[in-house]
Amino acid sequence: MTRRKLVDGVLVVVVLVAIVGLYRVTPDDTDFQQPVAVKGVTGQAVHTPRFDVTVEKVRTSKKLRVPRTTPDRDTLTDFVVIDAVVTANREPIHLQKIGIRAADGTTYAAANRSGLERIDLLHFQLAPGIPVRGPIVVEMPADQLPGATLLVLEQQIFNDLQPQATIALKIDEDQLPALHEDVAILNPAVER
Repeated sequence: MTRRKLVDGVLVVVVLVAIVGLYRVTPDDTDFQQPVAVKGVTGQAVHTPRFDVTVEKVRTSKKLRVPRTTPDRDTLTDFVVIDAVVTANREPIHLQKIGIRAADGTTYAAANRSGLERIDLLHFQLAPGIPVRGPIVVEMPADQLPGATLLVLEQQIFNDLQPQATIALKIDEDQLPALHEDVAILNPAVER
């Protein structure tokens, strides 16, 4: 093998390594077009330009009772019920994307059980300036709540740079037994 072929071979390897390296560090859409997080904690209002949200209470249960329906819903994990107050600020809106991100990074979406569409905040049309109190239901293991964060976003898609309420639930493992109810009874979302 001649010296020229050896140099050419090394240069080809270097260029390939550089291409792979640049490909891995090049940002994609998800790196710079995420929702803008507006941070807060349980018990305090989180103000975004589009809506305000306050988490009042968190509770867990293996059974869920939806008013005017039978039987109670069961789950293989747990129901996490978040009682919250939401106010639209500018125009009528629907909150279309709600979930809980656990400390390990797993995100659990809001539950889509029958009957919830009539009572929870995920399906309520919010009028500007009128606070609405209601439940948010997420099916997830209750032991994932310590260190978890509630994520509230107005739009399901095309949410680049939209405000996202990111609320630290501030729950410790010691608090989990106190949050548990035998049956979580939901109250329909209502204007206050």
